Amino acid sequence: MSPIAIAQQAAATPAQSQVVTLLLILFSAAVVAVLARRLRLATIPGYLIIGAIVGPSGLRLIDSSESVKDVLDLAIVLLMFTIGLGLDIDQIRSGMVRILAVGLISTVGVSLALWPLGMLFGLSAPAALVVGMGLSMSSTAVAIGVLQKRREMHLVQGRLTVGISVVQDLMSIGVLALLPALALWAGVAQDADNRSLSAVDLVSNGLLKIGGLGTLVAVGRYVLPRLLGEAARSVGTESLLVLSAFVALGAAVLTAQLGFGPALGAFVAGFMLASTPFRYQIAGQLVPLRDLFMSVFFTVVGMSMHLPTVAQFWWIVAAALVLVLVVKVLLIGLSAWMGGATAPVALKTAVALGQAGEFSLVVISAAVVAGIIDPRGEGVVIAVVVLSLVLASPLYELCHGRIMALAYKVPAAHWIGSRALRDVAPHPSEAASPSSPSNRSEVHAASANAADANTRQSGAPNSTSPDPGGVAAPSKRHVIIAGFGVVGRNLAEHFGAAGIPYSVVELNSATVRKQRSLGRKTVYGDVANPDVLREAGIEHAEAVVLTIPDDEATLRACQAVRAIAPTVFIAARTSFLSKAIAATELGADYVTIEEVVTAQDMAKQVMSRLKGRFSPSAT
Repeated sequence: MSPIAIAQQAAATPAQSQVVTLLLILFSAAVVAVLARRLRLATIPGYLIIGAIVGPSGLRLIDSSESVKDVLDLAIVLLMFTIGLGLDIDQIRSGMVRILAVGLISTVGVSLALWPLGMLFGLSAPAALVVGMGLSMSSTAVAIGVLQKRREMHLVQGRLTVGISVVQDLMSIGVLALLPALALWAGVAQDADNRSLSAVDLVSNGLLKIGGLGTLVAVGRYVLPRLLGEAARSVGTESLLVLSAFVALGAAVLTAQLGFGPALGAFVAGFMLASTPFRYQIAGQLVPLRDLFMSVFFTVVGMSMHLPTVAQFWWIVAAALVLVLVVKVLLIGLSAWMGGATAPVALKTAVALGQAGEFSLVVISAAVVAGIIDPRGEGVVIAVVVLSLVLASPLYELCHGRIMALAYKVPAAHWIGSRALRDVAPHPSEAASPSSPSNRSEVHAASANAADANTRQSGAPNSTSPDPGGVAAPSKRHVIIAGFGVVGRNLAEHFGAAGIPYSVVELNSATVRKQRSLGRKTVYGDVANPDVLREAGIEHAEAVVLTIPDDEATLRACQAVRAIAPTVFIAARTSFLSKAIAATELGADYVTIEEVVTAQDMAKQVMSRLKGRFSPSAT
C-alpha cells in the first residue's frame, strides 16, 4: 500500500486527518533538522524544500495545508511574537537615527523600484505596488540566523540588520493599512456583505483601525509592564509565561478583528514586551516552542508553493527572483553605505536582508483576500519568496569571498562624519590565518575541550573565550551572582570591596527594581535560562556563583552554564552532600555544602562556648 493510501485510510475523520497531517509535517521537519545538524546546514531552507516535496503539488503525502490551518495560525502568532520580543532597541541605540533612516529609505526605495518591474510582468498597477511593498520586507528569523551562524550578531552589521528589520516590520502596519485604498484603486473594495466601499467608508474604517492599534500600543506601553510585574511577584515563572501567552494571543485576536491580521498583533505585543525587564526570561521559556512552531510554519510555507505553476512559469519565477535579490541588495547596501557604513558592512547587511520574509507572505495573503492579486499571481510571488529564503544562507556565505575583497576597496562615504556605523570586519586576506578573528572561534572551540579537563582540575578558569560577534573576546572580567539573598549580597559586598565587577541574576522582581535603581546590572530571570545568562554576560564572565537556595534549580543552572561557557568557573551552594556530588558531575568547580558548613561552624561555636565549662578549674 502506498504512503498516500495509508494516510488516506488513517484520515477517516476531519480530526484524524488534522492529526495525521500534523504528524507528517513534524516528521518531515524532524528529518530535516537531523540532516541539517549532521551536514551543518541551515534548517529553514530545508523546511521549505521538504514542504514543497511532501505538499499538495509534490508527492501529495499532505493533500492540503488547510487541514493544519489552526496549528499554522498558532505557529505564525508565536513566531511573530518571539520575533518582536527579540528586537532589542538597545542593541541599535548606537547610531539609531542613521540606522532607522537607512531602514526607511531602503524599504521605500525597494518598494518603488519593484513597482514598475511588477507591471512589466503583467500585474496591474495596484497589484504591482502591493507585491513591491510585500517583497521589500525581509525575514528577520532568516537574517538573524545567517548572522548567528557566522557569529556576527554583535558586530555592526548585526545592529544594522536588526535595525532595518525593525523598520520593515513596523512599516508592514502601514502596508496593511493601505490595502483597502489599493483595493478601491483596483475596483475590488468591498465590505463583509460584498457591497462596494466608498472613499469615505475607507477613511472612517482606516481611522477606526488606527485607533484600535494605537490603543493596543498604549496598553502595551503603560499597562502591560505593571501586569507583568504583578505576575513576577508569584513564586515560579509560570504566571509570567501564561500572561505573556495571553497577551500574544489577545493582541493577535484584536488586530485580526481590526483587519490587520493576527501576525501583526503578535509582533506588536512582542515588541512591546521587549522593552520590559522580563523579556529575557519570557524569550528563554518560549524558545523551544518557537523552534517547534517555526518548523511547522516554514514547512507549511513550502507546501504552499505550487510546483506546477513554478514549472509552467519558471522563467518568470527565475527572472523575478533575480530581480528581487539584485534590487534589494543594491538599494539596501547603497542606503547603508550612504548612511555611514563601510562598504563591507553595507554589503553584508544587504545580503543578509536580500530575501523576502514572513511579513511578505502576510501582505500577499491579505492582498489575495482583498482581491487585489489573483491566485495565479499569488503562486508566482510565493515561489519567489520561498526560493529567496532558500538562497539566503548560501548567498551570505558567497559574499565573503572575492566580492567582499572588492568591497574593501570602496572608501566610506566622505560626507558622514559619525563613525557609529563604521566598525570594520577583518579583511578577507586574514581569513586563512588561524589567528584571524573569523577563525579564532573555531580554533578555540577545538582547543577548549582539550583544556577543559585541566582547567577544572586546577580550579582556574581559562582567561579567554570566543566572542559571539566573531571577533576575539577580551579577557573574562566579571562575575555573575545568581540569587541576591543573604549569601548573594554578602558576596557582592566582598566583590565591591575588592574592585571585582559583577552582574546579578534574580527572580524577585522587587529586588531587581531596587538593585537597578542602585546602579547594579541586574537581570530578571531564571539563571538556567540561556537567554538570561547571555544578557548577564556569560560569554565574558570569569565565574558564575550560584547562591540560590534551591538544589534542583542549582543543578539545572550548572548544566546550562557549562553548556554555554565550557571553561567558566562555577561555584555553587547545595543543602546536602548528594546534591553537591550531582552538581560537580554537571560542571560545578566548587560546591559549598550547607549541612557540612553548618556542622563545622556549629561544632566550632559549641566547643568554644563549652570549653570553659569542662576545664579542670570549672570542676
